[in-house]
Order: sequence, then C-alpha cells, then structure tokens
Amino acid sequence: MRTLSCAFVLLSLLFSAVITVGQAAKPEDLAAEIENVLVDGLKLWYPASVDPRGGFHSTFSSDWKLVPSRTKGIVHQSRMTWTAAEVAHRRPEWKEQLEPIAKHGIAFLRDKMWDTECGGFYWEIADNGTPPAANSEMKHAYGISFGIYAAATVYELTKDEADLQLAKDAFFWLDRFGHDARFGGYREAFYRDGRPMLVPPQDRPNVTTGKVGEQLGDKSMNTHIHLLEAFTVLYKVWPDPLLRSRLEELLLIVRDKVTTQPAAMRLFFAADWTPAATLVSFGHDVEAAFLMEEAIEVLGRPDDRETLSVCKALVDHSLRFGWDKQYGGFWHEGATYADPVDRRKVWWVQAEGLNALFFMYHRYGETEMQYGQRFIEQWGFIKKSMLDAEHGGWFNTVSESGVHPPGEHSKANLWKTAYHETRALLNVAEGLKK
Repeated sequence: MRTLSCAFVLLSLLFSAVITVGQAAKPEDLAAEIENVLVDGLKLWYPASVDPRGGFHSTFSSDWKLVPSRTKGIVHQSRMTWTAAEVAHRRPEWKEQLEPIAKHGIAFLRDKMWDTECGGFYWEIADNGTPPAANSEMKHAYGISFGIYAAATVYELTKDEADLQLAKDAFFWLDRFGHDARFGGYREAFYRDGRPMLVPPQDRPNVTTGKVGEQLGDKSMNTHIHLLEAFTVLYKVWPDPLLRSRLEELLLIVRDKVTTQPAAMRLFFAADWTPAATLVSFGHDVEAAFLMEEAIEVLGRPDDRETLSVCKALVDHSLRFGWDKQYGGFWHEGATYADPVDRRKVWWVQAEGLNALFFMYHRYGETEMQYGQRFIEQWGFIKKSMLDAEHGGWFNTVSESGVHPPGEHSKANLWKTAYHETRALLNVAEGLKK
C-alpha cells in the first residue's frame, strides 16, 4: 500500500506540473497575470516613496517600512521620476495619480540636484536637500544620463518647456565637458566645475574609480548604454542635429566597440576603447539589445539589419552561456565562453531578461532559440522566486535555485528603484495585449 501511495503522489505531482506548464502554452496567455503584477508594484511604490520635503525616499525595508537615509542620489531620484512620468504618459488610468508625482520629482531634480553655480547634476546630496561641499563629491556621466532621461520623459508628459530645457542643459553640460572628440564617447568622472577627473585628486588619493567601477580616465559599458538610452528619449522630443550625431555615435560605439565577439559586451575600456579583460554581465547584454532597438526606431531606421543582428546575437549568447536551464532565470555574471562565475539571480537582470525575450519573440517568433518558451520560463522563475508573496515587490537577490537569503532587508535603496521592473512589465503587458 505504501508503494502504491508513493506512486500516486508522484503521479499527482507530475500531473500538476503538466497542468502548470499547460496554463501558459504561449506568452500571450500571461498578459493578464503580468498586468496584475505591474499594477500591484506601482501601488507599493507610489505614493509611499514620495518625500514631502522634496524628491523620493530611497530606502524601504523588506516589509515596506521607511528606513531613514542620509543622502539622495541623482540615479535614484531620476529613475523614480522617470517611472512616474512614463506610466502616466502611457497609461491614462494612472495619469491623475502619477503626473503630480512626476512633477514633484522633476522639481527636485531642477531645484536641488542641479548645480546652479557650475551646471550639471550632483551625484549625491544630503537627504534634506543640502548640496555637497565644494570638493566633496564628483559628478558622473552615468548619473547625468538618468537626469536627462527623466527630464525628457517628464516633458513628453507635461509639454512644459522648463522640463525640456533641463534635459537640454544637462546634455550641453555633459557634451561640453565630457565628449571625447578624438576617440568618441564620453569621459565619465568630473570635478564640480566640469574638469574631467582622470587621475586621483591630490587631496583624495584613494579615489581611484568612478561611480560604476571604471578606473579614473577609463570608459565603461554601463555609462555608455545608459547615455544611449537617455539620448534616444531626448531625441524623440528634441530632434537636434548635434544630439542626433551624438546618438548615432553612441549606437556605433555600443554596437561595434563595446560589443565584442562572440556578441558579448566588455565592461571597461581605456579612453581609446581598448577593452579590458572583464567578465560578461548578462543583464546588461540583454538590456543593451533592447536599448539599441529603441535607438534605431527613434533614428528612423527600425529595420537596420546590422544593428538588429548584434541585438539578436547578444540575447542568443546570453541564452547560451547565461541562462540557467535547470532553475530558469539569468545568472549575474560569467566568462565569455565558460560556466557562470556569479550564479546569483538579481532582480534587475531578471526584469531585463523578460523584456528582451519578449522583444525577440515579438520580432522573430519561436526560432531555434525558443524565445517564447524561454519567456514563459523566465516569467515562471520571476513569479516563483523574485516576487515577495508576503509583502509584495521584488526581492533584490536570490540564490541560483531561487532561495531568498535570510537577512536581506531592502526593497528599495539608492540603486534599487521601480525603474527596471516597471519598464519591463509595462512593455511586455502592452505588447502581449497587442
């Protein structure tokens, strides 16, 4: 009887697994489910994250309790502003609630994060809005890119010329002080007055790296894919000839210099774009594929075969070397051809993976890479392991098998915002409905 009972349990489990898979025979079956997760997430972030003193609170515990913080950063403030503006612009049912929040965010960027004396966005200010001491903190192209991204998106929503002007001012500041006329692309770290920080300052010899890990004087993949992202959105609302030339330049840099054989991006480069021997970041690779597709769409050549082939190759390489066939989801980092080095699953990587797999499925259908099936499996991993069923929202990081580590307490911090998952869920939910 015990043997029969065990056999019955096994058959029941197998039958349940078949039913579960069968519930999502194709990506379109998941549209309503993904929409619900999008809406639930937005309700957690807004209005709870709005700081009545200005800008947004940056830190929440695992159960969404506000945690005091000492600083506000340009990346966090811009991403939360962008998210509110993007959803309000694309979703009429959210406009009444989120447009005032987007305006609240852009006011903080303009009045507090912008350096009225020297220009450019501060990297970080005090939580109460006090600017940093004159020589205490550098400015960085990565942070400025998100300021441009947010301001251009708010303008797309409000049509307020002051919002567009802020984006233009940030672009011109960065282009004046940061554009590399010899090798292309942008210098990344700056003193307050705009001088590039190429070597450690004499009074701070321990400052050897920029804000995204690059050595001072070097360039990074991370900064340049987000400059591509920011310039794409700005060009949509302000088709300026200089901006177009810089957007074209960034597209070619990301496509032809940052992406190396066999379609994997290097993380860091010398000023002349000589690549350093670094790991592969699978999340950035699939994100860049989407950002390049966005760029060619805005530039008026959505069928640019050379760019699309690189986008496809980036996603395909990530599926071959960064996709976990056993548990699902994308690993964090790995070598170009070898086994992954960092097998953790990070929230933003999973969100960008979902977004990229949908766009590949939408463009190419179910090829030998099985984009549709991988999309279904990716959503299954997110639903099972990344979403917090008790308190809501996304866990920051889980193990390879999807186990949430005890003690991880941050639902939000200066780097973890609503940006990655909202963009992915918004794109996917709308795309699946169509």
